[in-house]
Amino acid sequence: MSRKANKIILIILAIPLVIFILGYLLTLGASVPQTVEQDPSIPHVTIKGVTFHSETFGNPENPVVIAVHGGPGDDYRPFLSLKALSDEFYVVFYDQRGTGLSPRVNAEELTFDLTVSDLNLIVDHYSHGEKVNLVGHSFGAMLVAPYLGKYPEKVDHAVLSEPGFLTTETAMKYMAYFASKVSNKDLSYYFQRIKTWFEILHINGPDEQARADYIYAHAGVSVGNKPRQTEYYCNGEYATGESVYWRRSALANQSIQNLGGKSEFVSIDVNGRPEFHFTKGVENFNRKVLFIASECNKIIGEEIQSIHMQSFPTAELAVIKGAGHDMFLGKPEEVVKVIREYLNE
Repeated sequence: MSRKANKIILIILAIPLVIFILGYLLTLGASVPQTVEQDPSIPHVTIKGVTFHSETFGNPENPVVIAVHGGPGDDYRPFLSLKALSDEFYVVFYDQRGTGLSPRVNAEELTFDLTVSDLNLIVDHYSHGEKVNLVGHSFGAMLVAPYLGKYPEKVDHAVLSEPGFLTTETAMKYMAYFASKVSNKDLSYYFQRIKTWFEILHINGPDEQARADYIYAHAGVSVGNKPRQTEYYCNGEYATGESVYWRRSALANQSIQNLGGKSEFVSIDVNGRPEFHFTKGVENFNRKVLFIASECNKIIGEEIQSIHMQSFPTAELAVIKGAGHDMFLGKPEEVVKVIREYLNE
């Protein structure tokens, strides 16, 4: 073989190595935050052996407002605008079990029903026997609804901000939309997946779920700083220009969504299809429920929330103008104003 041919072969063989080295060097700096388990200085509460990243604001003598964040697998960071209520209320934030900055747990501890039970732990811990006010957003609202059905006597006011689905009817619409998103992947998605693969080469902890969490946050629910669910947001963009979370959990997202036959709120029909009963028992909650929708959300906005309202004895819908699903970040003052007025009724 000639020298020229050998040189060409060496160049061809070197190209992947050069690409790898460049990819590795250009993605330095990727990291995943520690949880309470690694850093006990992070504010937290332990209730009956379960530890949650948690903060409280305001006078504990005031009526309690508990913020129930979205997901599954998100955290309460985008929800912090509710701190503005702490002048009148004792505002409680917590990252749900196994997500955010709460300690990571195994898949067996990540179920929908257990997440509802955890909300009851939080309620009982902070309520001191009094009724509480619940504000749930997205998946958090999907937890608050069945909680109202199980424990109507423990709740004074309930805010359901854009729950994804509460009934079989709205679940089918929701799942059809996400199925279309899974099958529709453009070049930017694959580029971000490759970039994220290089970035996780720099991640070594703080725990065994760190790399999966990083992939989920950067090339799963989001593609870089862009939402995959563009129809949820004004102009298809996050209000802040990026996704704002401390640390999302891939395992919580995957495990909690696996509802088939594993939840008291889900049944299987004769054809093997799931039926969802997240509004079971809500007729026993005799106070008005406030639903909130964002103007820009074309998937689970005003139309879907109008359907959800029909399951409740008394409900009102507020639409936040100029906002998308991340309304607590995009229009925080408007959202807090609507919630405050309702809580003071």
